[in-house]
Amino acid sequence: MRFAATVTPSEARFAPILLRGPISELFSLVSQYEYDGIEVHLRDPHDVDWDEMDDLSRRYSLPVTTLGTGMAAGMDGLTFSDPNEGVRRRAVDRVKEHIKLAARLGSAVTIGSLNGKIGFDAEEANRRREHHFSCLKECCTAAAEMDVTILLEPLNRYECDWLNTLEDTLTVMEQIGAGNLKYLADTFHMNIEEANIGASIRSAGISLGYVHLVDSNRCGPGQGHLAVSDVLRALMDIGYDGYLSFECLPKPDADRALRNSLSYVKTLLDKLSS
Repeated sequence: MRFAATVTPSEARFAPILLRGPISELFSLVSQYEYDGIEVHLRDPHDVDWDEMDDLSRRYSLPVTTLGTGMAAGMDGLTFSDPNEGVRRRAVDRVKEHIKLAARLGSAVTIGSLNGKIGFDAEEANRRREHHFSCLKECCTAAAEMDVTILLEPLNRYECDWLNTLEDTLTVMEQIGAGNLKYLADTFHMNIEEANIGASIRSAGISLGYVHLVDSNRCGPGQGHLAVSDVLRALMDIGYDGYLSFECLPKPDADRALRNSLSYVKTLLDKLSS
């Protein structure tokens, strides 16, 4: 398994992202911490220079693992389930730009907060689900044409009112029927929603495309009460060889969060392997 650090050049004060700043500095820092990849969160893909991103990735030998899209929801109010057709159109168009950049960089695109909420009125909720389905399917089709993977991330009940669990996610994936749509497991959300995280990971099997390894308090692994060893063992059991990304709060500060998370998880993997 490989490791990715989360970064953003945007103003996202409360997001669980480790590093913020100019994109050139972010690549340099992640390289210095000896991570294997870099997960970049962008409000809008055109907030960065695409040529520069490509050059930085090559220069530092740091693959861009996935492009986070959640800021489009948090900062611009764009979601796939919004009742306003114009808002949904802008959400899809924004993601299609993420897809174009991902194709350039060889990365995936994450859909989490952009899934939106559906409310508690049954009739309205069904309409919003249909809106979501249409938008997600359109994005998956566009991504498939460019050989880009879409990572679908369920969020906990306090952030999303319908797409919360592995089961919810697999149901949507089955309905969409796109081979380039994969499940993103975030252990912070799973700690709230799943009865047994290890069992859920094993059930996901080959549907699992990416992992946000985060402790119960949304800090780095080892800072909360998450049974990190159990999570890693489950990943090993299904032969997962992708990235473990620390989409967590920079506490006690970014430097220690980056160093301690990497050291802690590598130590656990060594113990499990032996």
